[in-house]
Amino acid sequence: MQIIAHRGASALEPENTLKSFIKAIKLGVDMVECDVRTTSDGQLVVHHDPNLDRTTDGRGPLKNKTLSELSQLDAGDGERIPTLREALDTVRGKVGVVIEVKDPGSEEKILNLVKEEKMTTDVIIASFYHKVSLKLKSLDSEISTGIIFACQPVNSVSMALDAQADIMFPQYQYLSKLMVDEAHNHGINWLLGLSMTLFV
Repeated sequence: MQIIAHRGASALEPENTLKSFIKAIKLGVDMVECDVRTTSDGQLVVHHDPNLDRTTDGRGPLKNKTLSELSQLDAGDGERIPTLREALDTVRGKVGVVIEVKDPGSEEKILNLVKEEKMTTDVIIASFYHKVSLKLKSLDSEISTGIIFACQPVNSVSMALDAQADIMFPQYQYLSKLMVDEAHNHGINWLLGLSMTLFV
């Protein structure tokens, strides 16, 4: 079992901030999870929602803002929206990272950054968009990818195999021994029950 801090230590610090990742590391987690979006000027930043309203003092869609504009916002307790590079630099050598891709089309840029940071073996790149896994595998067959689903598919394992994903991220209420056994039988060895931070 591995403990994963969802958006960092998001119950204790502002979510998806460097402060939340540092707190998670101090708490002894095995991995942190972060969400990645793309700014209007093509920069990768760590933020969950498509809009800025809930977690910052900004307003409107993040995708319409430049990195410079985002750097002026307060993401809670004086924290800023970090770039993905800043987040990776903060956790590198300390914990692994689950990167959730929010914007399909950013796969190659994310993968190149992970490689620059020499973190390919420390990272899982996941998404609700299963074509993200396919794209990543076409770019680098060795990178670990995962698919996320918040409902019960007809055949979740077939869905994962079709996406060439290494890991399944089912919502916790759909995680069952049958699903785990079937996944393991098909070579999918890691499953994560969302909201349970549990690898089986």
